Amino acid sequence: MKFKVVITVILVFFAVSGLKAQTTAGLMEDFVTNISQAPAIETEFVWNGSVSGTMILQGDMFYMHMDEFYVYCDGEIKYYYNEGTDQWQELSHDRNSPDILENPSAFFSRLDEDFYFPETPVRKETPGEDPVWEITLVPHSVNSPFAFIVISLKAKDLTPVYIRYALSDGSEYSVALTSFSSVPARSAGFFAPDTSN
Repeated sequence: MKFKVVITVILVFFAVSGLKAQTTAGLMEDFVTNISQAPAIETEFVWNGSVSGTMILQGDMFYMHMDEFYVYCDGEIKYYYNEGTDQWQELSHDRNSPDILENPSAFFSRLDEDFYFPETPVRKETPGEDPVWEITLVPHSVNSPFAFIVISLKAKDLTPVYIRYALSDGSEYSVALTSFSSVPARSAGFFAPDTSN
């Protein structure tokens, strides 16, 4: 009987120790590190429940396709292409913008720095689906364009599956990530297309 009690206490100790070790800060650090160390990230998503898109993120460079719009960014210039009008437009890239559609590099790389988050993450389990960590982020700065961000990460590998965010003007948006994976790096020229044609 004494042996069973000792074994039970040891098992409970290790279970509680494991739970204490799993912090939101640790999860966010691991998530941001996974993205920064990947040669490139390719994701397919549905923005706001209505518009499907594809994004390739590689350091400060990215490519995004949504509906008839294409955006290429070489880290300095954004090249917008409207397939409907067959027109290109070039604009300077705002490296300071934290908006997920305007500057996905900054959005993902600053999640663990620009926001408060609870010490302990919330683990959610839905029958038939992978368990997820749901993390609510609130900006440090009152000047942030965000009111909050909620991000859901698969518990087994920290793959993001859903992002919901509200802007300071009260508008809310969601991004359902249907795929999110590390892929080989593209050449820098891929992100700076020839717009002269």
